[in-house]
Amino acid sequence: LTACSSGAPVSLINSLGGTPQAGGTWSGPSAVVGGNYDPATMNAGVYTYTVIGASPCTNATATVTVNETGSPNAGNDGTLTVCSNGSATDLFPLLSGTPDAGGVWSGPSAVVGSNYDPATMTAGVYTYTLTAVAPCVSDAATVTVAESAAPNAGTNGSLTACSSGAPVSLINSLGGAPQPGGTWSGPSVVVVGSYDPATMTAGVYTYMVAGTSPCTNATATVTVNETGSPNAGSDGALTVCDN
Repeated sequence: LTACSSGAPVSLINSLGGTPQAGGTWSGPSAVVGGNYDPATMNAGVYTYTVIGASPCTNATATVTVNETGSPNAGNDGTLTVCSNGSATDLFPLLSGTPDAGGVWSGPSAVVGSNYDPATMTAGVYTYTLTAVAPCVSDAATVTVAESAAPNAGTNGSLTACSSGAPVSLINSLGGAPQPGGTWSGPSVVVVGSYDPATMTAGVYTYMVAGTSPCTNATATVTVNETGSPNAGSDGALTVCDN
């Protein structure tokens, strides 16, 4: 008889061959109650069934050798939220309880080494499965992965403005594809995202786009330089003698 360590009690007489008589007694590593082997309370081993013989017949015996297979434990379901530009995360520790090692992962993307890598994988439900040896049943648990989009502030840029020029948009001087809606900081207060040479001071202006947890904020800078506006003075007149 092979029983699952977490299984229900099993009749021992049903594992004997032939046509054993009822009414015999069982002996073995554990006391047998009701003719059953209960994995929850008994020890595996050799259990002997004895039917008493009427004289001059001797007693008859037969044995059932009981083996137990372990019931696998995949733990309990878990969750994971990552940033779309974050590093790889091990899924196994996110299963609560005491999951057994040695299972396999499946999900929207192939799992390598039990890691979820947002750079190459798709968010969704990832299932950890442990295959049992009969009569135990297999066990599974899941980790539901969600991704937060990483903010994009673009890349650093520069701007050269004329000291007497009109206001200039700062975001247009950033490289890449910066998201709108961020905030500016720098040597002067930035109004409506523009640099105004008439009222502001040149220097490094930082654009920040806030990240949704667990993503961090994204920043990029525009270095503003000013060139002086030349002054040719005002018109004049000159009267000279022809000699």
